[in-house]
Amino acid sequence: VGGGGGGGSEGGGGEGDGGDGGGKRSKPSKPSSRVDELAERWAVGSDGDGTFDEALVVDVYGRFLAGGRSGRGRSADLSRLELSGYLERYLWPHFDGESASWEHVMSIVVMLNAKFGEGVDGWAVLRAERARFDAFFGRALGLPSERAEMPWLERAEWVRFLVRAFGSLEEEMVRVQALKLASLPMWLTLSERDAASRLKAQPALSRPWKFVKKRRTKEAALPSGPPLSSQREESFLPSLLRQTVEALALADERARGAATEDGVGGVDDEAEGGGGGGGGGGG
Repeated sequence: VGGGGGGGSEGGGGEGDGGDGGGKRSKPSKPSSRVDELAERWAVGSDGDGTFDEALVVDVYGRFLAGGRSGRGRSADLSRLELSGYLERYLWPHFDGESASWEHVMSIVVMLNAKFGEGVDGWAVLRAERARFDAFFGRALGLPSERAEMPWLERAEWVRFLVRAFGSLEEEMVRVQALKLASLPMWLTLSERDAASRLKAQPALSRPWKFVKKRRTKEAALPSGPPLSSQREESFLPSLLRQTVEALALADERARGAATEDGVGGVDDEAEGGGGGGGGGGG
């Protein structure tokens, strides 16, 4: 799934290194007047004068970054937005974990992927705002659940972001958030038999496991149920793996169906061709 959309963003990043990572930058050969006009807003917004417009972020995402667009056009627009400092001058300074739109969070994800695709350290832009990063990471994890339907290209961008996060555990702020999703509470998704088998192989985990189960029992008794953070610690990665397997199975099924249809069509064409030839010979 991740590979399907990755090429688009990396292709977009390939036209110019951007951001604060210190890479060599090269401007696109054919400037986009529309992006250039928008870049003036980033410059104004960076002064903190209250000119930020969330509706503009939604519009920019739909015009230049949405998953329904692909190819050279999207790559060029993505590169120009990166060179304009869209992430560091507009998206990130004005991000609010509670009020940011879905498009705002997804735009940060796409722009980060573009930076990393160019070999630029995208985390450097976010590093100074730890509380803001924690809020962003939580919102990023929930992107698919905030939309009734998330196109595969957008989901691929999202998965690329997760892959980058788990590949950046040397970054302390990332490590703290990512490792919560790969910890002992995931065993709550196992059957009692499987959990007991694993505890037998790793007896040192028996005491922490009892604490995890006790905490979950208390949380389950809360009027609102377990908090979102606990739910993610338990089921985020197992659910993601199941979705990936299901997506691969569906893709395989569709590929087999297409191959079968092509094969049937080929047989029918040969039969019709043979019949035509016989008729011609008879004439």
